[in-house]
Amino acid sequence: MTRRLRFFVAVAVAATLLDFSLYLFLFDRGFRWWAADIAALVIAAIFAMSAHRKYTLRNDPNLRWIHRPAAFISSIAVAGMVDLFVLLLSSERSWLAKAVAIAAAAVVRAASNRWFLFQVVRSEQGEPANRLQPDDQLRLSVVVPAYKEAERIEETIDALHQHLATLIDPSDFEIVVVDDGSGDGTAAAAQATGRATGILLPQNLGKGGAVREGMLAATGRTRVFLDADLAYGPPEVVRILGEVEAGWDVVVGTRRDSRLVTHTSAGLVRDIGGRLVNLATHVLLLGQYRDTQAGCKGFRGDVADLIFSKTKLNGFSFDIEIFHLVERWRLTLVEVPMSPAETDASTVSLLADTMQLLADIGRIRRWSARGEYTDPDRVAMLPEPVLR
Repeated sequence: MTRRLRFFVAVAVAATLLDFSLYLFLFDRGFRWWAADIAALVIAAIFAMSAHRKYTLRNDPNLRWIHRPAAFISSIAVAGMVDLFVLLLSSERSWLAKAVAIAAAAVVRAASNRWFLFQVVRSEQGEPANRLQPDDQLRLSVVVPAYKEAERIEETIDALHQHLATLIDPSDFEIVVVDDGSGDGTAAAAQATGRATGILLPQNLGKGGAVREGMLAATGRTRVFLDADLAYGPPEVVRILGEVEAGWDVVVGTRRDSRLVTHTSAGLVRDIGGRLVNLATHVLLLGQYRDTQAGCKGFRGDVADLIFSKTKLNGFSFDIEIFHLVERWRLTLVEVPMSPAETDASTVSLLADTMQLLADIGRIRRWSARGEYTDPDRVAMLPEPVLR
């Protein structure tokens, strides 16, 4: 059990015991049951809020919630009303009735806390930051993580370059292909086109590691990554570029638009897998995202440097890590619906991938609790948001 979790459990148990014992004490001393209950709830809530702020939630995105008295008080008030209502329905206001009331209130409080967190995060992410433009050399970088794509990479680069060149000066964008230790010459094939930079990783890291290396090597004021099979095509890159230049820190694609449902068997497996992933991410993430795993995301150049200098996961869970860092550093984020092209096969393994995701979420939580994502100096280097 981590230090933070031990503190959380200790504070929760102490607050519950305080509520329970104070209610019984006041009730036995002749207080009306409702007066005893309200007094016990208020004192226990004050204790819990103070202890959580001081011990449990230091260096944690939840601080944004615990430091908002209105949200905390509203959550406690809702749970308190449930507590009172359960006691009101009880024929005897004994210790057993109070225990049932505390249990019911705890369930409601957990749900309301999460709801308030969702609202806080969405309000922070909900408007473009409109920061001053970063000083990177190029307008756009497109990062393509690739594994054993030597036969197809030239076609991918040509499709990207031809489309982008009709809208952007070719001297103002770059395509960076990251060969994830393929051993088949993918990086060399990309470099040979004369239209892309090929980066060869000495060993296979995984998609997260390849994207990280590409993003940190890129020089664009906007940086977008997408898969080598172009399931998300060049028009999606242009859409993301427009959103980033409109003032958003991070732009992510989402396949959850009801108009974009695919009916192929492979698509169905991917859809089920994506929904399981999104459900599992609620263990960690505070916002309500329609799709965390879409393979097309874009960033301001300086935001990309900040995020990918701190990411640690190399596998497919790196997307979840990105969302966590966006929330932690209060960056703005917008989701845009996209229509991915259908592919012939799915690499989704529902059970194995879900178990791996849960393990990675546990790692992110541990790293976060240890302060390994904390970098106030680099975050402070981002230009301040500009209100319009």
